Amino acid sequence: MLKNIRPLTALALTAAVLVAGCASSKGEGYTRPGYDLNSIGRVAIVNGRGTEFAMDSERALMDIYQMEFLRRGWNIVERSNIQQAIDELNFQNSDLASQSNRGALGNVLNADALVIVNMEMGDNEVTMTAKMLETATGELIWMGSGDGSLNKTLGTITGALVGAGVGAAVGDSGGTVAIGGVLGGAAGYAMGPSELENAKDVVKAVCETLPPRFGTGAM
Repeated sequence: MLKNIRPLTALALTAAVLVAGCASSKGEGYTRPGYDLNSIGRVAIVNGRGTEFAMDSERALMDIYQMEFLRRGWNIVERSNIQQAIDELNFQNSDLASQSNRGALGNVLNADALVIVNMEMGDNEVTMTAKMLETATGELIWMGSGDGSLNKTLGTITGALVGAGVGAAVGDSGGTVAIGGVLGGAAGYAMGPSELENAKDVVKAVCETLPPRFGTGAM
């Protein structure tokens, strides 16, 4: 069995080296012309439809969104208060697509605008959008989007390869191979430190065009 695993481990290590390097990210955005940003008192930043990331990774990314808004002078609602309000209203993340639900959440939080964040993960990349909407009217104030590579770490990249190799080594059935591959690859949804840093760079790219609330801000 060990003789079979060693070549597969070497193959996985080679794959990790080939994809290693600096991750790249890019973003773009739109701000409603002539809008008085000072009319927005408080902003609530919410995850719009759930995420494929593990909970700790999701929280870390939402914290970066909050930090980017704070750096630009925005008054934001504490995340724990947002989650409590969503739970009390018995909303699902997807329910925020409804204008009436956005208005209800804005009233409970005393927020003039909601920033709805969507995050999607591909094989080795993450795509994000953030939309700032008036809670009263649903009008779009600002929107940013960005994407970038995660450059998955050694453990993430090799998980499926080594998992499949172990499955192949311990049994001859196709089912055993599948189980090995699934168990190895599933760990990729909980991002490692370097992946998380790359995903944070995508958040920053999304927020590059976010205007400071008072016309000036520490950028």
